[in-house]
Amino acid sequence: MDPFLQGVTFDEKLAYQNVVSRRATFHYSKLGDHLESFVSDVVRKGGTPKGPYVYSLNNVPLDEITDIEFFLPIRESAFRGEEGTLFHSYFEIAPLVKGIVTGDFEYQTERVYAQLLATLDDHDLEINAPFFHVLPEDGSKYASVYVGYVDPSEAAD
Repeated sequence: MDPFLQGVTFDEKLAYQNVVSRRATFHYSKLGDHLESFVSDVVRKGGTPKGPYVYSLNNVPLDEITDIEFFLPIRESAFRGEEGTLFHSYFEIAPLVKGIVTGDFEYQTERVYAQLLATLDDHDLEINAPFFHVLPEDGSKYASVYVGYVDPSEAAD
């Protein structure tokens, strides 16, 4: 195996029940502010977080502007949030490849993206979902990055 691809794993799915989400477009440097605002809004409206913070990067950031959707699993089985906030009884993305970001988040995230894409290419698989970032609940200095894929050789004729 190519040493560059070490650390990339194939995981079956990313799945949560009772998830609140919100999509936003902003300068990448404002990610922390937007995540904090999203979580605060959910809590203020009666949501009780029960899982990790998750977000998807839905574009290639041009001029450093990102299109991100935040996801937060909650304990409640129903939720009415701010305008633009959605409630999903179930959220699942599968199949996925996964890499871990540690250290210099900005540099290492780009490296993990490259590793994930190279792994898909190495296995003749095609990307079919945005990059999903799962941040640890305990505040640790790492993040899991996932990307969905499809095997074109298994496509129906």
